[in-house]
Amino acid sequence: MKLTTDFIRAAVEGITADGREITASQIEQMAASYSQDTYNARIWPEHIRGIMPDGLFKALGDVVAAKAERIKEGELAGKMALYVQLEPHPDLITMVRSGQKVHLSIEMHPQFPNTNGAYLMGLGVTDSPASLGTGVMKFSTSSRGESVFTEPQELATTVEPFDTAGQPEHFSKMVNYFTTEINRLRAERDEIKAAYAKLKADTDAEIDDLKGQIPAAGYKFRPLTTGTELEGELKGWR
Repeated sequence: MKLTTDFIRAAVEGITADGREITASQIEQMAASYSQDTYNARIWPEHIRGIMPDGLFKALGDVVAAKAERIKEGELAGKMALYVQLEPHPDLITMVRSGQKVHLSIEMHPQFPNTNGAYLMGLGVTDSPASLGTGVMKFSTSSRGESVFTEPQELATTVEPFDTAGQPEHFSKMVNYFTTEINRLRAERDEIKAAYAKLKADTDAEIDDLKGQIPAAGYKFRPLTTGTELEGELKGWR
C-alpha cells in the first residue's frame, strides 16, 4: 500500500531571499491545472535528475494533488500559498526522519503549453531553501494507519524556474558549469600544445645553429683508422 501525506505548504507568493518572485496568480494556476494525467510532478534531491534508477539522484516520490489557499494566521497571513499532497518514496521518509533534505522547493514552468499558465513540473527537497520564514518538514506515522503526514509547520518555499529549453534552471546552471570547465580544460590543452611546439622549434633552431658553428671553429674529425698502417709497421719488425 502506497503512503500519502496530508497537504503540505510548498510555496508562498512573494519575493524569495535570492530575489525571485512567485505571484498569487501563478500559485492559483498551478493548483487549478495540476494533474498527474497531464504531467506528473516528481520529487528530486536538490532538483537533480539522475539517470540510473538506483543512483544517488533517483526520484523520491510524486505529487498526487495540489491546491491553493490563503494563509490565515502568522506572519504570512493573507498571502496565497500552494499546498501539495505527496506520495513519498521510503528513501525520502528515511531521509527526512534523519534530518536531511527537509525543505521543499517547487519547479514551476511559467507558461505551460497545455494550460497556457504556470504549471507545477516537480519538487525538490533541499537543505538550503531560498524563501523567508522557513520551517522543517517532518514525517510521522499517524493514528490513521498506513498514511503519513507532516506535522503542521511553516515549510520552506523556493521557486526553481524553468529556462527557455524547458529544463529546471538549476539543471541548466549545472550544464553551463561543466561546459565552461570543459572549454577551460580544452583551452589549457591548446596552450600546452602551443608551448611545446614553440619549445621544440627553439630547440631545433639552437641545434642547427650549433651544427653551423662546428666548421667555423676549425675542428676536424680524426681520420678513421683502417688497420693498414699498423700492419705495415708490424711487418717491419719481422
